[in-house]
Amino acid sequence: MPPPGFSWIDRPHVAALAFPDAAEDLLWLRRNGIEVLVSLTETPAPRQWVNDAGLMLVHVPVLDMAAPSLRQFETILDTIHRANKSGLGVAIHCAAGKGRTGTALAAYFVGQGLSAEDAIEKVRQLRQGSIETTDQIQALEEFEKKRRG
Repeated sequence: MPPPGFSWIDRPHVAALAFPDAAEDLLWLRRNGIEVLVSLTETPAPRQWVNDAGLMLVHVPVLDMAAPSLRQFETILDTIHRANKSGLGVAIHCAAGKGRTGTALAAYFVGQGLSAEDAIEKVRQLRQGSIETTDQIQALEEFEKKRRG
């Protein structure tokens, strides 16, 4: 059974989920093509769960209901790019898998050339309720300007 809130965003490259409930959630990810876990919560999933699943963990702590900084967006996208270049799947999570995760996913699409507005719409179609705050929207608009600038 998939972890809470799991969905593919760009299969087999990028997936999203809520905070894992149990070690079995991470084992499921590994069995289903995910090798890198990007955690956006202040405290990531327990290291033992990550190790037992054979995952690589990239911890990019973002406060709940906040948006990643421009530097954090770059770290997340660089992680995805490097992993994908090596044939590794990436899963991104926060607490509910909507606010911080949705914002990171929209940044992924901005990195692929979409406008912030189109990226937000796309993520919201893929994961209903994503990108929850005005700060998250503004951070994506700023990220788009930086990328195009």
